Amino acid sequence: MTQFPSYASSFRLYKSVSEQYNDRSILDSVKRLIPEKVLHLIADDQTLKPLLHWFKNDFMKWMPKELQCIRCNNRPMSIQLVDANSGALRKTEIHVCNVCGSEQIFQRYDNILRIAETRVGRCSEWSILFGAITNSLPIQTRIVHDYLDHCWNESLINNKWVHIDSTLDYPISFDHPYYYEQNWGKNYEYVLAFSANSVEDVTTRYTQQWYLVQKRRGRKDKMKELREIYYRT
Repeated sequence: MTQFPSYASSFRLYKSVSEQYNDRSILDSVKRLIPEKVLHLIADDQTLKPLLHWFKNDFMKWMPKELQCIRCNNRPMSIQLVDANSGALRKTEIHVCNVCGSEQIFQRYDNILRIAETRVGRCSEWSILFGAITNSLPIQTRIVHDYLDHCWNESLINNKWVHIDSTLDYPISFDHPYYYEQNWGKNYEYVLAFSANSVEDVTTRYTQQWYLVQKRRGRKDKMKELREIYYRT
């Protein structure tokens, strides 16, 4: 980990999201999205299985990183990234077909209600919105990022922070923290969990190879510097 500016950008995102998790009007709005049947099913189910199933299979849509042209079926399309010019929008992806020139636009939001309206995204949009929904129940939930290529949630259940990943199929989506290292070959350096006022190093919770993580980090632990960046953003 050498480029702190990339961390600063994500810190602004996760601080904004965590602040929205404390906004009662936002939480009330997203709770109304949950079908009554699902609410009844999860009332006594601390695994959140009904909620995870509904969110993944009935509510959200996955946005692939490489799109196929809907006009001529060419794949992959070229991607142009446009920085955001509004508080709710992080960036815009413009996917352009190299054959017929048609465009598909994917707007990436950090605003929870906008994500809930579009119901499409990748792991960041899914975890941002799912965290809001669980907080609305209320189950205290936060965002976790591995600073490789994935993010997910942790929920406080029975006084323990539990791994939850709404993009995965149940039961892997609930309390399987070593899944990424074992199945995706993750080589962690820092896995961070975010709240509105703090950032926590939770890497030990997701690795069974802590000695290799320490080797990647080198002699100097950078968490003090990262916390200072987080507090300044």
